[in-house]
Amino acid sequence: MFKKIISLLLAVMLMVSLSACGGGNKNASQQQEEGPIAYIETEIGIHSGLKWPGDSRVNSKNQLVVFDRGYGADSGFVTLNQDGIPVGGSKVDFAGNVKAFTLDEADNIYVVTAESNNSQKLSVVNPQGKVLKTVDLGTFSGTANTGLVDMGVADIAVDSKGNIYITSPSKNIQVLDKEGQQIATLGSQGYVSIDIDAEDNLIAVNSTMGKRVVEKLDTSTGKSIWATDITAQGLGTVNMMGANSVRYSKADKSIYHMTTQNITKYDSTGKLIGTIIDFKSYGILASGYNISEMAIDAEGNIYVSTTSVPAGAVNSKPASEGSGAKTPDSNSPSEPVIKGAPDAGAASPSEFIKYELYKYSMQSGDTTAQKQEVITVSVPASNRAIEVAASKFQKDNPGYRIEIQEYPSQDYETYVKNLNTQILSGKGPDIISVAGLPYENYISKNILADLSEMMAKDNRFDINNYYTNILDALKYNDKLYVMPTSFTFNILMANQEILDQESITIDDGKWSWNDFKSVAEKVSKGNRAAMPSVSPMDLLSLFTNDSYSNYIDAGLKKADFISQGFTDLLNTVKAFGEGNLTDSNVKNDMASVLEAAGREAIVFYPLSITDYNMYGFMKSAFKEQLALYNMPSSGGNGGTFTSNSMYAINRNSKYKDQSWEFLKILLSDEIQSQSMQGGAVQGQSMKALGGFSINKTAQQMKAQQAIDVSQSGAMRIMMKSGNSSITLSSAPMSQADIDGINKFIAGLNTYANEDANISSIVQDETRNFFSGSKSVEETTKLIQDRVNTYLKE
Repeated sequence: MFKKIISLLLAVMLMVSLSACGGGNKNASQQQEEGPIAYIETEIGIHSGLKWPGDSRVNSKNQLVVFDRGYGADSGFVTLNQDGIPVGGSKVDFAGNVKAFTLDEADNIYVVTAESNNSQKLSVVNPQGKVLKTVDLGTFSGTANTGLVDMGVADIAVDSKGNIYITSPSKNIQVLDKEGQQIATLGSQGYVSIDIDAEDNLIAVNSTMGKRVVEKLDTSTGKSIWATDITAQGLGTVNMMGANSVRYSKADKSIYHMTTQNITKYDSTGKLIGTIIDFKSYGILASGYNISEMAIDAEGNIYVSTTSVPAGAVNSKPASEGSGAKTPDSNSPSEPVIKGAPDAGAASPSEFIKYELYKYSMQSGDTTAQKQEVITVSVPASNRAIEVAASKFQKDNPGYRIEIQEYPSQDYETYVKNLNTQILSGKGPDIISVAGLPYENYISKNILADLSEMMAKDNRFDINNYYTNILDALKYNDKLYVMPTSFTFNILMANQEILDQESITIDDGKWSWNDFKSVAEKVSKGNRAAMPSVSPMDLLSLFTNDSYSNYIDAGLKKADFISQGFTDLLNTVKAFGEGNLTDSNVKNDMASVLEAAGREAIVFYPLSITDYNMYGFMKSAFKEQLALYNMPSSGGNGGTFTSNSMYAINRNSKYKDQSWEFLKILLSDEIQSQSMQGGAVQGQSMKALGGFSINKTAQQMKAQQAIDVSQSGAMRIMMKSGNSSITLSSAPMSQADIDGINKFIAGLNTYANEDANISSIVQDETRNFFSGSKSVEETTKLIQDRVNTYLKE
């Protein structure tokens, strides 16, 4: 539904655009066993002297060649030895907006640059910096018929004959001869990374429509030799954003694929050997920077770089200039494409770019890996916040390793069942993701540790640094057993100008569903409706955000669905379906709703708001006439909130103290200020990513960041669904906007825990009411009886 899609959109935008620039210990080396081969991690970037590193390759001397964007005139190709130290006299100055580069067997540099007006040029430069030839590659722009946005060249490779292979995701792979003349095309659209193996076959990663495939292509015939679907290998959640590189290793004639989470290895036939480096088990994620590039030398050493991204930019330079930064994988035409660029007057790269360069060398046979105690964290699906926190914890506590147990291939019901089996037997993980779980049952069975006691004993933890109203709402018998790291809440968006024109005043501190229906009837006239076209079931979900726990007394295990508030809610939803309160021409999807709001075809829309940046885009869609109201009374005694990122400590864990230290990292300014919270999967659908930080200092940082980005005009979204499309820039935000949202946050005092079983009961029983075959009294009583029975089980 719309609220879930827009939440995902903004989370994607923030995850890529607003990565924090927190620091990390760059001197640490770590020994870690990963499968049959153990790798030693060493941070070597501290020696490199690089300023803004981009792509990297290995030359014939087994040295790492990196394109350093620099800060302007000092850009060029820098050669580093295996310890990351620049090789004297080896830098090749090169001014240009480099999209991709590679090396041939003579160490000539084949570099693609983006020129003015979206044109592209291939230059061949010898190791001394002399330009041997240039080739015009034409222009790039627009969207292909597959929905892939044309961002230009993504990667380049050269075979032993001098043939050049260039891939752009929106086009087939282009093959040029050594003179730069096109001689063939290979494969299909969607290739984002390529390399050449020892037999001059092309190794490639294709990433389209939410699917990734590693493939080997015969360059002489153009036919696929084999293709391996990554998403079918049970390697955990495939992050479809960020790093997506494939490289061939001359050392062992194997193929390596890198994502933001790990590096996997394949043999020459495409058979998966396994995950050789899981970044969560090392220190590389501790900084929170983005995994960006990979290169492999002739000895099998793997070089991985991480880079911070300028706030407010998906691309590190304006899209029209074509940066060398990697862009998100393209999705289906119905999903949004997000682009952005720093304001022309923004600070120089030196003020916001940070990076790290790691070398992973194979452990020698006489080296013994350090023994580590394992702390397990159970989550339906992992997310970047917990992975960065795990990496930081391991860096600070080398005697421990965080093992993230995720179950993305299971449906949510199976996940809960398996988790219950473990913890009710007195075992289970040390740390449990309890978002969406009936955690009160665990507390009553003495399964969860008392966090209040841990906080009281910890003189380094100040609870006043956090939103105590949120924590108080989660207490059970005056004790806190669960810790949210983020939260979201429901609001009702409205066009205030239309309300003023109709002389409508809303007191959202005490208005009812009947009041809302009356207002909707007043504003629905002519070509204007209160809301877009939406089914009764979807509308019920939009109004409640499935927060049926508002009608439940958890302590007494008793439901109150026969209350006047819930009865009025059902009658209001039904009235919207029967009257002229919705516009049948406005679909309930993101592009359609925002487009209709812009032309004042609709007045209201409920939304689960996840961050300040979302408000900026909603404000823009409503032509800066946006007002936010509390949802009408739905049985709660104040503002309600939800959380998709909430953790508890297993009381039976032998690592309770260490688990608490890990939770504190999750709650730290460094992790909380990064826009990468949430990510639980429930009911087989991705719930709202992101959320407001529970850490007040971090949330203030996010607020200022949102103001700066919105006022710079740096962020915009483009979205398309069917025949509807819209492009929006964030409306400028001020402290007054932030204060308005913070007022809602201060009033939150009821946790709306989602219980999939209760949601299912409500949906089952309300169908007959909406169809007219049952009265509201019959419906609410059936719901009441079934939920009470469920609560007593």
